[in-house]
Amino acid sequence: MMNNKNAGQEEKVKVSVLMLTYNQEQYIHEAIRSVMLQKTDFKFELVIGNDASTDETGAICRAWYDNYPGQIVLLNREQNLGLIQNFLQTYAHCQGEYVAICEGDDFWTDKCKLQTQVDFLDTHSSYSTCFHRVINYFQDNGTKSLSNGKQKIDTDIMDLARSNYISNVSAVFRRGLFGDFPDWFAKVSTYDYALHLLNAQYGDIHYINRPMAVYRQHGRAIWSEAGTDKKLDISLTVRELLMAYFKTKRNDVYDALRTSHSQICLNLIRYYQEIPRSEDKVKRTEERLLKYRPEWNDEELKRREIPSKPTMHQHMMAMAKKIRAAVSLFIPLPRIKE
Repeated sequence: MMNNKNAGQEEKVKVSVLMLTYNQEQYIHEAIRSVMLQKTDFKFELVIGNDASTDETGAICRAWYDNYPGQIVLLNREQNLGLIQNFLQTYAHCQGEYVAICEGDDFWTDKCKLQTQVDFLDTHSSYSTCFHRVINYFQDNGTKSLSNGKQKIDTDIMDLARSNYISNVSAVFRRGLFGDFPDWFAKVSTYDYALHLLNAQYGDIHYINRPMAVYRQHGRAIWSEAGTDKKLDISLTVRELLMAYFKTKRNDVYDALRTSHSQICLNLIRYYQEIPRSEDKVKRTEERLLKYRPEWNDEELKRREIPSKPTMHQHMMAMAKKIRAAVSLFIPLPRIKE
């Protein structure tokens, strides 16, 4: 919690922590606790958007609010808005110079997380975003892994346009860089990639090579519960919206997004080719790809659809990943101590 250096003076909110939740009664207490145990020399607020949960999530959030009414903003929706509208309306209540994200089923593991990231952004005005390594926790089988292997310390919008390497639970960014959200934003299924790319127009991205949060992946999470084809479709849709946005703004960003879009389409085609009676889905995905690759003829497309054979190195890496996953079962998740 904040150490108030200016007793008696009204202090502006430095960081707004945005937390979205829906039917997460098993996890929401730990998420809120990890935020409220942050040690900072500035004022921060926690803005919770509870999207009309039907379990005890709302009651747990209310109990925390009753203990911290001056620091927690609780938005208990009476009607379910869905992820994106809940995000947009919760974000609109954030007052801080910076915004941090902690979804209701994730949690932070370092009480100095906010202070560390804000200290960097305060002293590096050319950066829009600061993020860090996280522990991926696959709750359904208990395995764990570390994110962002071989991650570059400093990156920019071109790096991000090629792939999304920012875990939401790790991100702190400057609020208001791009003004109002564009109208197309309401069409995305998950908001993180589009949000981080919009911010990256106005500054570089810094990575802290220290795990300070747990990203929980489980069957009830929107992204985790989606099958391979659904995940790839979500990834394609957001890139198509971003390409339309950047086409006249940044041709280099558009081209990087187009390259990523093509690769995802090829992966989806290969996935469908392994499923019986999926010819129509293959055809539709080919048409989707060629819309952005009119220079590719049928022969070129068929050549690219052929998957490359795994190398010995890839086989060894896959084996090492399985061994690490097995070992991780015996490593407990870190938690902030009071």
